[in-house]
Amino acid sequence: MLFLADTTLPAWVVTLVPWLLGLCVVAAACAALGVWLVHARLRELQALGERLAVLDEIKSALVRVAKEREDLDLRRIEHVLIEMRDGQRRLEDTLLRAAQGGAKPTEGATPRAGDAAGLGERIVQRLLAHGYERVQIIPTLDELTKLFEADGANEVLVEARRNGVLCKGRVLVRDGVVVDVELQPAYSMFP
Repeated sequence: MLFLADTTLPAWVVTLVPWLLGLCVVAAACAALGVWLVHARLRELQALGERLAVLDEIKSALVRVAKEREDLDLRRIEHVLIEMRDGQRRLEDTLLRAAQGGAKPTEGATPRAGDAAGLGERIVQRLLAHGYERVQIIPTLDELTKLFEADGANEVLVEARRNGVLCKGRVLVRDGVVVDVELQPAYSMFP
């Protein structure tokens, strides 16, 4: 003890001690704040984990449903759906042909301008049924009358829009009945 009593500390050490004590207090406060933030984050993660526990229940329900439906053959279902779609298209085409049937006048009778206008109306209706809009028939009414009078297949030039894109092409007409529609976007016609 004597040794300690006789020793005097330099002045710079004495002035440094309060600063060191202050730094220790600040470090302890920062450590306490860090521990509190980690604890709060852990509580949030625990709440999130509880919400995600439902996923296990969903997984078990999916496994149970899959076992119940093992007998379903997805390829067979796909083929049935494709056949239904093709059948629907054939039905639509048959209905359109039936609606257009009898469009050509009988032998010996002269076609009237109304018949040619009816042909134009059938062309417009067919294009509208295919999803086109703002349909324009390029030939005039006189030219349509000549096409209506002619035997065999004839082409009628048309312009229409689909989804805002200008499409150009032709409609194949045979004996006054619309047989086929061939339209392409105008931008695909250029190289």
